[in-house]
Amino acid sequence: MADRLDLTDFAVLRLALEQPRAGVREYARVLGVARATVQARLDKLHRMGVITGDAPTVSPSGLGYTGRAYVRLNLSQGVLDQVTEQLAQIPEVIEADSIAGDSDILCQVVSRGPESLEDAIQRILAIPGVVRSRTETVLRRRIQRRVVPLINRLEAELR
Repeated sequence: MADRLDLTDFAVLRLALEQPRAGVREYARVLGVARATVQARLDKLHRMGVITGDAPTVSPSGLGYTGRAYVRLNLSQGVLDQVTEQLAQIPEVIEADSIAGDSDILCQVVSRGPESLEDAIQRILAIPGVVRSRTETVLRRRIQRRVVPLINRLEAELR
């Protein structure tokens, strides 16, 4: 039998997102199911790749990296893997995705201020194979990363 998400899975997932520190016992109490049921569902969600980790979420701004920018990179042909390896060596590059469109890679870069951002961009531009960059500074995040609306939609489709 293939693993499929059901209404209990969505309920457990929603509680885990909304009350991440409550724990299995509390989730079971709220849902009115056995602790073993909740644990089995959490294990299933991990196995399916729905839940991808147990590490705390750390905010770069809490560490003093209050600036954020998206840096689009255009690369020479055939250097994607090598450039990616070099980007991973720059601590301020917290995400990098290969993309389709006018650019080859989209990086999320954090900084402690304008000078720090410029330094990070200069290190990026020094990577062999990076031809051009375009930086878009984030002024304010309008919507935090979220998945509950996706869960709500999938749950509604099951009902």
